[in-house]
Amino acid sequence: MKHRRHSAKPVCRFHRFWGDEDGSYTIESVIWFPIFAILLTFVTNISIVFFNESQILRVMQDGNRAYSLGRLTSAEEVQTYISNNLAYLQAGMTIVTETTGGFVTTNLSVPATDLMPLNLMTSAFDSITIAVNAQHIIEF
Repeated sequence: MKHRRHSAKPVCRFHRFWGDEDGSYTIESVIWFPIFAILLTFVTNISIVFFNESQILRVMQDGNRAYSLGRLTSAEEVQTYISNNLAYLQAGMTIVTETTGGFVTTNLSVPATDLMPLNLMTSAFDSITIAVNAQHIIEF
C-alpha cells in the first residue's frame, strides 16, 4: 500500500500564493482610491466656492450699478435685488448696502460651507466666512 504525503501539496500552494503577484496593483489602487476621492472632493468644493463667489460679485455689481443709474431707488431695493438673484444658492447670506459720499457700497458675507455642493468633510471649513464687497459711484 502506498503512503501519500498530504502536506506537500498545501505547502506548494502556499508558496505559489505568496509568490504570485497577480492583482498586486488592485490592492494598491484600493488603498489609494479613498485618498484620491477625498482630494477630488476638496478640490470640487473649493472650486465651486470660488465660482459662487464670482457669481455673487457679479450680482452685487449689477445691483449697485442699477442703484447708481436710478433704476433702483433705495438701499433696501438693492439688498432685495441681490437676495432675489442669489436665492438659487440657498445660502445664509448677510447683505448690507450703504450710500455715503456719492458711493453705493454693498457688503455680503456667507459661510463657505453654504456654498459647497458636496457635504463630505466640510467641517474643516466651518469657521470660514466668505466676504464680498462691491462699490459703485452714484451717477444721478
